[in-house]
Amino acid sequence: MLRIFDRYLLKEVVYGWLAVTVILWLILVSNRLVRYLADAAAGDIPGELIFKLLGLKMIWYMIHIVPFALALGVVLGLGRLYRDNEMTVMSACGVGTRRIYKPVLGFGVLVAVALTWLALHVSPGVQDISHRLETTAARQADMTALGAGRFNEMLDEKLTFYAERLSADKRTMENLFIAYKSNPWDKSIPRQIVRAKSAYRKQDTASGDQFLVLVDGARYEGVPGEAAYRIMKFDEYGVRIDMPHIDAATTKREATPTATLLASSDPEDIAELQWRLAMPLSVISLLLLAVPLCKSSPRKGRYGRLVIAILLFVIYYNLLGTAKVWVGDGSVPPLIGLWWVPAFPVVLAAILLGGEGFLCRLRLRR
Repeated sequence: MLRIFDRYLLKEVVYGWLAVTVILWLILVSNRLVRYLADAAAGDIPGELIFKLLGLKMIWYMIHIVPFALALGVVLGLGRLYRDNEMTVMSACGVGTRRIYKPVLGFGVLVAVALTWLALHVSPGVQDISHRLETTAARQADMTALGAGRFNEMLDEKLTFYAERLSADKRTMENLFIAYKSNPWDKSIPRQIVRAKSAYRKQDTASGDQFLVLVDGARYEGVPGEAAYRIMKFDEYGVRIDMPHIDAATTKREATPTATLLASSDPEDIAELQWRLAMPLSVISLLLLAVPLCKSSPRKGRYGRLVIAILLFVIYYNLLGTAKVWVGDGSVPPLIGLWWVPAFPVVLAAILLGGEGFLCRLRLRR
């Protein structure tokens, strides 16, 4: 059973942790939602997949938010106790730094264990599902989402596409104009212009290529300024258009099962594995730093220590990302890897606590 002091301390920490987690989570989720809406408007993903993908990203975001949010929750919760002189009273009753660490680290270990399970087992599966959904959506994206009533430039400005309007079911485009030039800057090369009354999307089942099937139109080919144009009328004419796609390499490693990473000697796989393990380690190391950081005098500013804590935590996360890149490109050997980054807050916490002890001994001598 938790003692009264432990329950009271944890209540302050958990409230602060939940508040920070919700705020950061909403910021990241809203930012991702805007990106998905932009992708849906551009035709990269169907609109019905937005909230499925967003739900999968929520789990991935939680793994990255929790260490920072929990450490900041400790700074907020204990910082309030210091500002309201409650910690002064507790210190007079014999409550020292060790006594504060006991419930905080106990709770941190439980969070770290849960985070280990999420990072090593749940996150790869979630990323794999998300990646497959995005890839499938990119291949099956409705070409009518290219947009009606505006000119769209594709293939490095080689192709210009225009559709006057969409049909009622939004699956057919009407009154189309397509201009293609293999070299936009060389006017001596023949241009191709296609017009059609309507068009619809079709996918080749064998190759998986996307085609825009133009109906009832004509194709013009020739050099600008010359009268010798070739004209070909058609009932149906298929044009292959490369739709924007998801780069498989950007998410493939995040979706790799942990067992596969353990058996791999690829530096990038090692970096990904160490990154996953660094998340639960970050919970403990940041908590060790958060306790001495939250100590402040009631006369000092309310947010002075909070700003310092946020700055240190941001530096920590940037160092973690930089270390992952260094391990991935072979600049840092795997033995050193990312492990020096979680050690950084521990060393800093030891310095702060050692300085406190030195000042206390100095005052006692006086």
